[in-house]
Amino acid sequence: MFSRPSSRRKSVSHEVNINLVPMLDALVTLVAFLLLTTSFIAIVVIDTPAPLLAPATEQIEKIKEKPLQLTAYIDEKQIILSDWSGSRVKTVIPSVNDEKTGELRYDIEKLHLALIEIKTKFPEERKLILKPSGGVAYESLIGIMDSARKFEKSDPPLYLKNKDKVGAPDTLETQLFPEVIFGNIMS
Repeated sequence: MFSRPSSRRKSVSHEVNINLVPMLDALVTLVAFLLLTTSFIAIVVIDTPAPLLAPATEQIEKIKEKPLQLTAYIDEKQIILSDWSGSRVKTVIPSVNDEKTGELRYDIEKLHLALIEIKTKFPEERKLILKPSGGVAYESLIGIMDSARKFEKSDPPLYLKNKDKVGAPDTLETQLFPEVIFGNIMS
């Protein structure tokens, strides 16, 4: 015996029209909103190069010059400025209590004055190595980097001797330690 044909074959198919207008309206609104909000976002980048290893011949020549390698060890309670050996520069800048909040904060003004004093002793030095501990806030690091990069208008001027040309006027130094490097980037 033959089986009866299925009733599904005889059913009438109904076309369904999907209204895409609300979806397109939402998409256009979303794109316009994203384009509008991205124009208000300000992205600021502070370039800090990673420490690099130089070839052996360059390292030997630099060791002969005895570089300063000024390092700022940043702890929660103090900032210690020291050179690589600790024999030429050693400055401790303790944190102070904030008058408004009562919390400890870094004394950025004393740090800036100490960096100016070091720059007058070593005018050719351009690098500052930062070694913050784990509990140092991001805002504090940015404040320390800002105070270490440039001279303020109220700071005493520093003139560098022009070594290239004999009799040329000295040049005014506008940057304190513009090359800020993080020393403990791997830890």
